[in-house]
Amino acid sequence: FLLDKKIGVNQPKRIENAKILIANTGMDTDKIKIFGSRVRVDSTAKVAEIEHAEKEKMKEKVERILKHGINCFINRQLIYNYPEQLFGAAGVMAIEHADFAGVERLALVTGMEKKKNFLKM
Repeated sequence: FLLDKKIGVNQPKRIENAKILIANTGMDTDKIKIFGSRVRVDSTAKVAEIEHAEKEKMKEKVERILKHGINCFINRQLIYNYPEQLFGAAGVMAIEHADFAGVERLALVTGMEKKKNFLKM
C-alpha cells in the first residue's frame, strides 16, 4: 500500500487517471471556534452571520483547490464535513490525516512536483 486510509462519505471509491493534490492545509474552519475565543455580539443573528462568513471562506478555499483540475485531494490535516461534502459534490475523492511516510511514498511513485503555496497558483 502507498497510503492506508479510508475514503470519505459520498466520495468516489475508484479514480482512473488520477490528478492528485496533496496538501497540509486547515480544512476545519467551517465552524466558528466560539469555545476557544471571545466574540461579543448583541444577538444570535450576529453569531449566525459570523458562522456564515466562515462557511463562505471555506467554500472559496475548496473552489480554489478544485480550480487545479484535480480528482483526488489528500490532506495531512483534518477535513471537516462541509468541505468534504463540497469535494464529494464535485466528484473529488478527499482523504484526510495522511501520514508523512505515506505522502512521501506517493510523491516518489507519482513523481510529484512540490509547491509552497498551491492556493496562490
